[in-house]
Amino acid sequence: MHLIIGNQNYSSWSMRPWVAMTHFGIAFKTTKLELFTPAFEAQISRYSCAKTVPVLVTDIGTATDSLSILETLADTYPQMWPNNAALKMMGRNAVSQMHSGFFALRGEMPMNCRANQRNLTITLACRSDIDKIEALWAACLGAANEAGHKEGYLLGGFSIADAFFAPVVVRLRGYKVAVNATTQSYMDRILSNPAVKAWIAAGLEETAILQEDEAGTD
Repeated sequence: MHLIIGNQNYSSWSMRPWVAMTHFGIAFKTTKLELFTPAFEAQISRYSCAKTVPVLVTDIGTATDSLSILETLADTYPQMWPNNAALKMMGRNAVSQMHSGFFALRGEMPMNCRANQRNLTITLACRSDIDKIEALWAACLGAANEAGHKEGYLLGGFSIADAFFAPVVVRLRGYKVAVNATTQSYMDRILSNPAVKAWIAAGLEETAILQEDEAGTD
């Protein structure tokens, strides 16, 4: 399989499938395209008419959205979701909320692996998104604990849900956001995951500065 991604420092959508595939040991090759460059549109057009990253090219076709990619992979790798049907539904609900909502957080807090406790003034709408995410995470973690799963990920063991929210963890850490103890514990769990650490390390090695995705001051 061939995964096409954007800058690892900035591309939250690309992070999701890359982290999930890396965590679950799924073999793939990567092509990284630099976002917001004159060459990007022509380069991505080779892989997708949607002209966005990420893209996953497989033997049976091409998936052109992070959620489509991960659900396509889950058909072959069902371990990407928990066996528990109730937790699986809960996880899919959470992923759907992230995929189609939290616009204030996305707009005001662009993902940036290089941001390190960066000072950022956010709106009430963004804080409301953060509060909703904290409540969502707490509900998932509580349900997992009640089902006897103590691994510290949203649905027990690492799943597509954790891959989907990993960029949010990077944002909350980078922009010095005040969070509750449950959220901080979950963030620490995600940030210690080897696949997440590998993605962040690759992002830190990049030198490109995309002003479109810069916010706040160090």
